[in-house]
Amino acid sequence: MSYSFSNNKYFINPYTFVEGEETKKYEGMTKKGSNTGVFTCRLYPKTPILVPDPFDKEVFRESISTSDSGEERKTKHYSYKFLHIGDEKNIKPIIPGSSIRGPLRNMYETLTDSCYATARPDQYITARPKKAFEPALLKKTGNRWELYSATRYKFQIDEYFKDKDPEISSMSYEAAVGNYGKDVKFNPHTVTTTVNNREITQYFATDIGSSTAVKEGYYYVGEYISNKKYESIFVEKNEINNITPNSIKQAFDALKDTLKVYRDEKVNQKFVKSIGTWNADQHGGYANVDLEAFEENGGVLPIWYKEVKGKYYFSLASIGRFKYYTPIDSILKKKNKMPCTDLKKLCKACSLFGMVGNEEGLGSRIRITDAVFEGSISDSIKEYNLTELRTPHPSYLPFYAKTDNYLSGYDDPKCNIRGRKFYWHFKHDYNKLKNLHEDKVDTKMCGIDNGSFTFKVYFENISDEQLAELATLLCLGENDKDGKRCYKLGHGKPLGFGSAKIVVENIQIRDFKSKEHKYIIKSCSDLGNDIKGWDLFSDNKFDVPLTNIYKSLDNISKILDFELNGNAEVKYPNVINKSNKPERDLKDNELSSAQWFSKNWMFGRRDGIPTKPLPDYKDGNQRLNSVEFRND
Repeated sequence: MSYSFSNNKYFINPYTFVEGEETKKYEGMTKKGSNTGVFTCRLYPKTPILVPDPFDKEVFRESISTSDSGEERKTKHYSYKFLHIGDEKNIKPIIPGSSIRGPLRNMYETLTDSCYATARPDQYITARPKKAFEPALLKKTGNRWELYSATRYKFQIDEYFKDKDPEISSMSYEAAVGNYGKDVKFNPHTVTTTVNNREITQYFATDIGSSTAVKEGYYYVGEYISNKKYESIFVEKNEINNITPNSIKQAFDALKDTLKVYRDEKVNQKFVKSIGTWNADQHGGYANVDLEAFEENGGVLPIWYKEVKGKYYFSLASIGRFKYYTPIDSILKKKNKMPCTDLKKLCKACSLFGMVGNEEGLGSRIRITDAVFEGSISDSIKEYNLTELRTPHPSYLPFYAKTDNYLSGYDDPKCNIRGRKFYWHFKHDYNKLKNLHEDKVDTKMCGIDNGSFTFKVYFENISDEQLAELATLLCLGENDKDGKRCYKLGHGKPLGFGSAKIVVENIQIRDFKSKEHKYIIKSCSDLGNDIKGWDLFSDNKFDVPLTNIYKSLDNISKILDFELNGNAEVKYPNVINKSNKPERDLKDNELSSAQWFSKNWMFGRRDGIPTKPLPDYKDGNQRLNSVEFRND
């Protein structure tokens, strides 16, 4: 069985990123403006909008997985009704104001190069390397830390082999895993082979633990993996002198954090706390590795390491997870994009939408009501099948980072994140989803694809500039229900759900008459498609803010364009079955998206750059090659 990139099958990844320029933070942004009023808006679904009601759900199937004790457990899969208010006789589907506010703020942050309001401090990334780490022995005596390179001698595991080599030692996995880190004697056995006209020597262990054994080493045993062939004994070579004790301790502390990730059920979905019968679909979280005991008592610890430009990284496997030293907030600080914390220095988004600082905060100057459905419920609400959605993987550098140095990754001084995530607009083949075999359906949700929703956006004491920007933000510069520039909201965005067009139908502004101690309401309802033509913005004081935000909209117009990907196949990275086996006879993960990401690293392993990085959002060609799974 093998994998290769297809020459004629392509896809467009469901999401892209917009980086933006350096964030400008202004003094005096909290000063009150003179505009108070309300926008009346209408939201039109372009593709089905999914807003599940968490309290109105039913189980439609149960899947079986393995519990922490190794026993079978059932997972319930639910079907959800659309979120609604009212009783059975007068049901009103709604979209919460928060579900509209989030996309609006994200868009406004992008258009105005504002801060990343949701960024967290000390957010570190763990990742798997593109190239294998080297074996090593970490030694601690008292307060003294030392690192030694090592030679790896391999021995066979009974469960890994059908036909074992009698000249190489063998034992069961259960017997081996309990020996992790223990010293052992054996006799070496070498085999020299020729690959691409190069002689390669492989080192094996025989006579493990026998009275005739003379070579000394330490057991290294990794997790149980179906396609592994050997476990190992590490034999000390030379001390690595160009690493300081402080650097060793720093790398060890990072290794402890990495181990926590392996033992986090939210991250490592295969993790089980105790394993009755070892199998490749479970991960024990390196249960036999006790880093705290090693740090306290000292000894020798077999690990894997790599050095990149003076930085040392430790891992528990040759291609296992390791931790970058640079947190995401350090990268964001390069362009001043960390969340605002000082009322005297605010970005434009925090000034309008509000912020919460360390000691002070600013309330939002806008308030968004729930959007209430208007239309025929029986004609508009349908149930849709959803496959499982992928979680974000910022550790996958080709898609999430902008760097020419994939060895250093986020620790490279020039590395930057790609920016804010946006989902492409497209229409999914909903009939294909409808006809999915039920065991492929993760969730069912009721969605609305017709009619419209009405909602209001109240604003208070905003400036003329903010008023012009807010009006443009709502309709994305084209106040037409048939316009192309749309938002994505609700659930299922990677599957094509949630495209919607917002139109401003009416604006009311309170005009205060201070001398008369009263105010009058100025209403604007004759609103054309072009905001610049609205009477409200006829004064030339609006020219500059409108010009600036229109320029920003034009910069990301491809992402907003509902019609752009009409004929393209937009979906997660995928593997196509080109073998002679039906899909039902293949292993669960052989056609998974994870295989595409893994093989993408592998295909580009000989050079420092992956084969298929995520295209820039401005690129004319967004296509990526699918991967094919074959017999040869």
